[in-house]
Amino acid sequence: MEQIVVRSDDYNSESQVTKEEWLKILSDDTFMTNNYKYALSIFFLEPDHKATCKFLADKYHTSPFSISGFITGFSRAVQERLNRFEITTEEGDKTYWLVTMLGTKVSGKLFEWKLRDELAKAMRELDYISNSAMKIDSIGHLVSFINQDIGGLKKDFLAARKELVGNQRITNSKLLFKYDSEDREWAINEGAGTEVQYHIYLSDNKIGYGLGFNTLYVRFKEEKTPVEYIKPFMDAFIALKDSNEVAKLANRGFKLNTNEYDFQNPVKDEHYLFGRIVELDHKQKLSLVDYYSIINDLKGDLFEAYKNVFKLANKTTMNEQASNSNAQLSITNPLLQEVSELLLANKNLILTGAPGTGKTYIAKEVCKALGATYELVQFHPSYDYTDFVEGLRPVQNENGEVGFELRDGIFKAFCKEALKTENHQVLSNFDEVYHKFIDDVSENGLQLVTPSHKKPFRVEINSQKNCKVIPDTVKQTEMAVTKQFIRTYLETDRVTDWKPYLIPICEYVKANYDLRLDSVTDKNKKFVIILDEINRAEISKVLGELFFSIDSGYRGKKGKVKTQYTNLQTNEDVFKDGFYVPENVYIIGTMNDIDRSVESFDFAMRRRFAWREIKAKDRLSMWDGEIDEWIEEAKARLNSLNGSIESIQGLNSAYHVGPAYFLKLTNYDGDFEALWMHHLQSLLFEYLRGYPDSEQQLEQLKNAYDMVDYDASND
Repeated sequence: MEQIVVRSDDYNSESQVTKEEWLKILSDDTFMTNNYKYALSIFFLEPDHKATCKFLADKYHTSPFSISGFITGFSRAVQERLNRFEITTEEGDKTYWLVTMLGTKVSGKLFEWKLRDELAKAMRELDYISNSAMKIDSIGHLVSFINQDIGGLKKDFLAARKELVGNQRITNSKLLFKYDSEDREWAINEGAGTEVQYHIYLSDNKIGYGLGFNTLYVRFKEEKTPVEYIKPFMDAFIALKDSNEVAKLANRGFKLNTNEYDFQNPVKDEHYLFGRIVELDHKQKLSLVDYYSIINDLKGDLFEAYKNVFKLANKTTMNEQASNSNAQLSITNPLLQEVSELLLANKNLILTGAPGTGKTYIAKEVCKALGATYELVQFHPSYDYTDFVEGLRPVQNENGEVGFELRDGIFKAFCKEALKTENHQVLSNFDEVYHKFIDDVSENGLQLVTPSHKKPFRVEINSQKNCKVIPDTVKQTEMAVTKQFIRTYLETDRVTDWKPYLIPICEYVKANYDLRLDSVTDKNKKFVIILDEINRAEISKVLGELFFSIDSGYRGKKGKVKTQYTNLQTNEDVFKDGFYVPENVYIIGTMNDIDRSVESFDFAMRRRFAWREIKAKDRLSMWDGEIDEWIEEAKARLNSLNGSIESIQGLNSAYHVGPAYFLKLTNYDGDFEALWMHHLQSLLFEYLRGYPDSEQQLEQLKNAYDMVDYDASND
C-alpha cells in the first residue's frame, strides 16, 4: 500500500482517485449512504464547489461537526474501499479529507474546502443531484427513511418526552415517528396523542411537517375532551410565538395552517400544524437537500421549540392548579393530591411502601404537578457528606500538580440553582449562545489573557464541546472550562474552577453575544430533590450540620449554619457566610419499610418528615394502557397473593407485592408463569428466608398467585 506523507499544514496534495473510480463509487448505492450523498451535494451546489463547513452549517441549519463528520466518514470509507494508499501527516497522524477535498486556510481554524476536480466532474456527468433524489411512495415510506436517518434524536427526543410527560419508561426507542396504517396520510411521534407532537404528512405531492396539535379522540384518556387536553399546549405556543426558536423557524417558512383566531379557538377532530411545506417533483422525488432540511429541522430548532412549548404548558397547568404554596391543588388523582398537599405543608416527605408500588414514580409525578424543577439522587451505603453537601476533591493545577479543592455536592449545587430562580438570575438563551460560541471558536480559535497578570492563553473546543484552555507556557498544560462552569458564572458571577481563565472567557461571551434573562421565570417556582432509597445511606453522615437546616421551621436564612468547610469558601460562593436551605426547596424521600437498613433512620430525623405509605391497591392505575389485555387477571392474582402474604405470621402489608411487577407482563406476552419464575418467586423467597417451613409457605403463596381455591369476593 502506498504511503503518502503530507505536512500537517498541507491541504493541496495530489489527487489519488481518478474520475473513473469516482464514477464507480458514486454509482454504488450499497456504498453511498444518504449522509455521504447529502454532504457531497451541498458542497457541489456552491460556486466552484467550495465553502467552509461553518457557512454550510448556517445555510442548512445544522452543525459544522455534522458536515465534517460526514465528509470524514466518506473519505475514510473511500480510502478503505480502494485499499491502495494511505495519507498521513509527517507526525504520523492519519488524514482523510485530502481524499475528497482541497483546502485553503481562511483564518484561525477556519478552512474553505473544495471538491476535487475529478469528483466534481464525476458528479456532473452522473447528474448526481437529480439522480440522488429519493422516491417517496407514501407517508410510511418517508417515515421509514426518517426513523433510519434521524440518528441520536430518537433517544434524545423520547428521553425528553419521558421527562416532560412523566412516563415510567421510555416508549419505543427504535422509532421517532409511529406509523401503522397505509390508509392514513399522516404520522406523529411515538407515544403522542393528547400533547404537542411532531407531526408529518404527505398529501398532493407535498410534505408538511412541524409541531402538531390534534383534537382527535385518544384512547384511555377520557378524563377530559380532546380540546381540553391540547389547549394548554396551543396557549403555550401562542405565548412563545415571538421566542427565538419559533421566530427562527418562521423565518424559514414555518407557519400555522390556519389563522391565529381559529388556532386559539380549536374544535374537535382537527389537526392544527405549525409547519413547513416541501414539494416533491412530478416523479414523486424529494431532493436530498430538501430531505436533510427536514432532518435538520427535526433535530434542531424544532426540537427546542417542542420542548419549550411542552415545558410552558406544564408550567401553566401547574400555576392554574396552585396559585400559592398552600392552595388546594386541582389534581384529578386523589393520591397525587394528598401527597402534594403533604409536601407543600411540611416541605419534607417520606413515601414508604412495599416494593413495586411506584413510590419514585409518584414523587416525580408530584414534582410535575407542581411545575417543580427536580433532581433524583439514589442513596447507597457508601454515600456521604462530600457527595451530598460539599467536600475536598483532587484537582490538577495549570502546572500539572495535584492538589485538593472544595467542591459542591449535589444538594448544595441544587440549592444554588433554587436561589438563582428566587433572585431572577436565569438566562433564557444560554444554550443557543453557547452553541454559537463554540462553533465560532472551533472555526476561528480564540486568544485571551488572564485578568491580573495578563498572561496569554488560547481556547479550543474539545470533543465534549467544552472549552480547552492552553496557557502560553513551556508545559502548556491543558485545562477544561466546562459549559456548566461558564453558565454558573454568567448567571451568578460565581467562579466554579480555573478562575484566571473562566472569567476572561465569560467576559468575552458577555461582550460578543446577546445574553438574555428569562422573562417568565417564576420566583415562586419550587425545587424538589428526590432522595431515592433514603434509608440505605447513614443519614447523619450524609447530612452533617444540615440535620438542623432541613427542618421545615428553619428554612431560609434563619436556618443558616456554619459547615465544617466554611473557612475554605471563596468570596464568590453565595453560601460563604453559612449554608441554608432556600424556602423554595422541598425534599421527598422514598424507602421500603422492610429493608434491613431502615434502622439507620433515627427518631430525631423521622420527626422532620411527614410520612405517607403507598399501598399496592393505591397504584393499580399504573396498569392502564400498559397491560389492558391481562388487567383483570392481574388484579385478581395480585389481590389473592397479597392476601396470602398477610396471612403468614411475621408478614404484613409492608411485604405486599407492588403492581409495578405486573408491568413486566409485556415482556412475556402475558405469561403469568414467567412473571412468577423470573421476578416474584425470588422476592417472596427472601421474605421467607429463615422460616422453618419456608418451602411450604412459598407453595402456599404460589397457590394464591395461581388462584387455587381463590374466592373472587376478595375483589
